[in-house]
Amino acid sequence: MFTKVLVVEDLDTVGYGISMMMKKELGIARVELTQYCDEAYLKLQKAQHDNQPFQLLITDLSFAQDHRPLQLDSGQALIEKIRDKDKDLPIIICTVEENPTMANQFIKANKISAYVLKGRDGLKDLKEAIQAVFSGHRFVSKKIAQQSNGQFAFEIEDYDVSLLLHLSHGLSQSQIARLFTNKGISPSSLSSIEKRLNRLKDVLKANNNVQLVANAKDLGLI
Repeated sequence: MFTKVLVVEDLDTVGYGISMMMKKELGIARVELTQYCDEAYLKLQKAQHDNQPFQLLITDLSFAQDHRPLQLDSGQALIEKIRDKDKDLPIIICTVEENPTMANQFIKANKISAYVLKGRDGLKDLKEAIQAVFSGHRFVSKKIAQQSNGQFAFEIEDYDVSLLLHLSHGLSQSQIARLFTNKGISPSSLSSIEKRLNRLKDVLKANNNVQLVANAKDLGLI
C-alpha cells in the first residue's frame, strides 16, 4: 500500500475524514493535507527534491476563493501543472462534480487514475479507488459510470479538438471544411463535420455551437 499521500482539500473536516480513513483503514503511515493547490505543488516539488516523493495525490476540483492570491486556483490547473513534469504520479480526483465527460477525458488522456464522487458513499468509494490504483487499475464511482450513458465509449480525438478549436476562433462549418480539405485532414466534407459536431453536442450536453465551445473550454479540451 502507499505510504506517503498528499490530499488537497479546502474543507478541513473533509480532509480530516479522508486522512483518518487512510490511516486507520488502509494503514497509510503518512498523509499530508493542504487547502491550496499552489501549496500542494510546492510540497510535491520539495518532496521530489528531497528524494522523498509522494506516491499518490488526491485532489478536489473546485476550491473556495479567499484573500490569498493564487496561480493554481483549481484541481484541474494543479493536475495540468503536475503533468507538465511528472507523467507517472498517480492522481485521484475526489469531487462533488458529477461530470462523466470530464472524468472520461481525464482518464482517456492518462492524467488521472480515478474519479471519485463525494457523498454518502464517498469515503467507501475513495477507499476502493486507492486500493484499485495501488494495484494498477482505474476507478470511477458507480454513479458517474451510470450517468455516462455511453460517454466512456466515445473518445474525443485530436480531430475533435481541432474542430472545436477552429469553431472557437469563429470559423463557420463551411470554412472549417475548406480548411481541412486544404490541409488533407479527413473527414473534411461539410456533412461529416456537421455530424461530428452534432455528436459532440450530445456528449458535451450543448444545444448549439456557442454552448459547445463554452462547455469544451470548461472541460479544458481547448
